Amino acid sequence: MSRDNSRTRMGGLDALRGVAAVIVLVHHVSMTAPSISAAYTSSADVAVFSPAWWVTLSPLKILFAGPEFVLVFFVLSGFVLVLTPLRRLQWTRPAAEAPGYDWLAYYPRRIVRLAIPVVVSVGLAAAWILLVPRTGAGGAWMAKQGSPDLGIGNLLREASILGFTGRPDVNPPLWSLAWEMWFSLLLPIGVIFAVATRRWTLAWVALLLATSTAGYLLKIEPLMYLPAFGLGALLAANHGSLLAWSTRLVSRRGGTLVWAAIAVLGPVLLIAYWLLRPALTEPWNSVALSLRVPGAVLIVATVALWPPVQRMLSGRLLAWLGTISFSLYLVHFPIVVTFAQLFGPEHWWWGALVSVPLSLVLAQLMYRWVELPAQTLAGRVGARFSAGHPRPEAVRQRREL
Repeated sequence: MSRDNSRTRMGGLDALRGVAAVIVLVHHVSMTAPSISAAYTSSADVAVFSPAWWVTLSPLKILFAGPEFVLVFFVLSGFVLVLTPLRRLQWTRPAAEAPGYDWLAYYPRRIVRLAIPVVVSVGLAAAWILLVPRTGAGGAWMAKQGSPDLGIGNLLREASILGFTGRPDVNPPLWSLAWEMWFSLLLPIGVIFAVATRRWTLAWVALLLATSTAGYLLKIEPLMYLPAFGLGALLAANHGSLLAWSTRLVSRRGGTLVWAAIAVLGPVLLIAYWLLRPALTEPWNSVALSLRVPGAVLIVATVALWPPVQRMLSGRLLAWLGTISFSLYLVHFPIVVTFAQLFGPEHWWWGALVSVPLSLVLAQLMYRWVELPAQTLAGRVGARFSAGHPRPEAVRQRREL
């Protein structure tokens, strides 16, 4: 694999992160429309071809699939976080080329990298709430955003990522960062797991998918979310062999059609619950929900392994969105809720017209003035804990969400 091809592949994954962050933003904007938020509560009264139907029950749901694309984030993190140490460990390269992975530097670097933007985002969210106090008016979803706890204890719990129980209410998207942090802390186990399962990969894939399905059936969040990271780790462990398989497949007759089918299947599985929702009852509702996990894996695998998709994601706009994706994820929610409340449920689209560009602008500022300095500080802190490495690593750790 050439260096240019590797850069293109990783650039495609960064762009996918940007696309996912924008879809989360669009999802939250759509929830400020009362008819759409009501359709999430129940599809029983959703008229065919109404705006709520297009957003929740049609194939266009893929453009509004915010919670589903959080699973894409999880698979991406499992893949990128595990791939980095795997490439540096002794068994993946000749000893002379493999300096090993510096775990002592990894932990403080990773914690600082995530913690500083999170703390700032909680402060910004609190400022938005103080500027425009929330009333909870404007539909079912807006009602859930009313009366967030701005007490110092709750702010500290949200800022600590792992300190809150349930879902945060000052900056709700932080719920996913708790799982990101847990997997970050468990990364050595993830690397060992990825390497140890190379001979029985398909069996472990089946086990992880079964575990996530059980999590959705039993409503146990660790079982729902952690397998997505594990599947990303398996993708990283088998990245080289999968690339070789992809090359062989494309060279064969019909190989491009197979890849095209995989590329379509991923998004279909990701939103299968919504496409099937009117006809589903429990426990099939939960089983259909769990299909978002293999859907997320197929989406990440398609971007990581199929060059035509990588080229599609190579534009400057998508590269920029990938760059600011973490900041966009952190700052957008209070902006969306604030302007939805200011304009009211009858004019929610005005809130959308303001909150989307404002979120992008503030994400760029957050990236420039908070995230980049946090990355620099993380590198310095990691260097101080480094085992036998007198200088920070030359290549900054990639953005993970």
